[in-house]
Amino acid sequence: MTKPLFFTLILLMHFVFEVKAQSNPRYLILYKDKANSPYSVDTPGGYLSERAISRRARQNIAIKTSDLPVNPSYVDAIKQTGASVVYSSRWFNGSLVEASASQLAEIKKLPFYKGIELNKPVANLAAKSPGIERVAAIAEKSEATEDLNYGNMNAQLALMEVPELHKKGFQGENMIIAVLDNGFSKLNEVAYMKAVMDEKRVIDTYDFIARESNVYNDGSHGLNVISTIAAYQPGTMIGSAFRGTFALYRTETNAIEGPYEEITWLIAAERADSLGADIINSSLGYSTFEGEFDTPEYNYTYEDMDGKTTIISRAARMATRTGVLVVNSAGNEGDNAWGYIVAPADVDSVLTVGASTYDRSHASLSSMGPNAAGQQKPDIAAVGAGAVVGNVTGNAVSGSGTSFSAPQVAGLCAILWQAYPNLSAQQIIYVLKKSGSQYSNPDNFLGYGVPSVLKAEQIISDEFEPMGTENSILKSVIVAPNPVHSDITISYPATLVGKNANVGLYSPNGASLWTSSLRLAATQTIDTSQLTTGLYLIKIKVGDQEKTFKLIKQ
Repeated sequence: MTKPLFFTLILLMHFVFEVKAQSNPRYLILYKDKANSPYSVDTPGGYLSERAISRRARQNIAIKTSDLPVNPSYVDAIKQTGASVVYSSRWFNGSLVEASASQLAEIKKLPFYKGIELNKPVANLAAKSPGIERVAAIAEKSEATEDLNYGNMNAQLALMEVPELHKKGFQGENMIIAVLDNGFSKLNEVAYMKAVMDEKRVIDTYDFIARESNVYNDGSHGLNVISTIAAYQPGTMIGSAFRGTFALYRTETNAIEGPYEEITWLIAAERADSLGADIINSSLGYSTFEGEFDTPEYNYTYEDMDGKTTIISRAARMATRTGVLVVNSAGNEGDNAWGYIVAPADVDSVLTVGASTYDRSHASLSSMGPNAAGQQKPDIAAVGAGAVVGNVTGNAVSGSGTSFSAPQVAGLCAILWQAYPNLSAQQIIYVLKKSGSQYSNPDNFLGYGVPSVLKAEQIISDEFEPMGTENSILKSVIVAPNPVHSDITISYPATLVGKNANVGLYSPNGASLWTSSLRLAATQTIDTSQLTTGLYLIKIKVGDQEKTFKLIKQ
């Protein structure tokens, strides 16, 4: 990480580095606006890395007010009441504040004060709880087979045909994956992570619970998770994107359970975005099963699993709107009374991963859909019953849970996106869903099933590689988003602005649905809300040059 970016992130988060016991309740104070801010959408380099800006630009995502840090003067005013500011959130436009009753009363008098998230404190750090979503007990696996390069991880990767992309040289280079979990104990010591550490491919770490940079001294769940992506110990285990670059964030603790961890997830996701991460893997989830929250009044109901109600789901939704590909475990509630997916697996634009067996059938522990809004979930699945992971002693072991199926898919996303960098995050999700083993008959147990690399590449070739000559003056035209739910925007380069053109929308058989002759502006918007789900063609003709784009309507 460059020194200027590190400084920017520190400024953005308003970190409080001293670790001290909580003496007062913590509240997420919300602000009315970002007025009179020193930050501007026109100069994003002051708060976003070049990589974060580039990720948005590649996907035709504009810099928005929500990207701006909170107004520093608001934070200063909060501190002047005597309250402590723990973190600030640009997406929620607020600050996590530790305040006494009298300090909170003074905060409420400030002119920019809007309210309090949940209208109550969000943490009681002295409490204890079971911690993160339940994972089946991990047992030692048999000794690695010497003649298998992938060792014990061969079967789970082969099921998705991951080795096919590895053979082509796509192994995760220059892809940044942020892993949000409960800690990565011994990651800097175990042999299977030696290549990652020696090559300095962990570029950022932060413990949002202890408020320190060391993430290697708490929690082993994160280590188990990342091993399925990053392990490299030929003959024993190799992960799905073993040459990737990583940001490691601890947002979860076994000492508490509830909204506080959702807020630390929010802050970590904002940091991942600012860093320029391509993918977030989150093997965490929140619902209402017994013991989940220390205070029952914080429990969620299934009706809250609509993708836009819980704190963490709103945070994940914001992350996807910046072009980050968020991969989240569906949850391990399949055998329990709750049964359904957990937040933020309920978010429409999050890639929700269920757990399968090695024969691609549903693992009974895997949470079911749909979400409360009726959207089919999970989206896809990977091996989560008897998956192979690395443990703190450096061994390959067997574990079960969607916690381990999700990161396998996160690694697959990384290498597929590396191979096809012109696709958007949502297009990668679409392709993986369509490549699934159950695409013709999806359900709420495995979604579209286990993805196939070979099918995914064929889908990309058929649907996303535009027809027309590469030397065409139309080669720089961008049609996005694709797939589309409502409006689609066609962006034209400056060399085409002002030229006369014919633009048309057609069915796959060539039947004309809409045509227009116009003088081109920088952008053109087409409403697709009335179209049924399926494949369409957009044809653009300027002079004697013509180009056709394949459009997916969802």
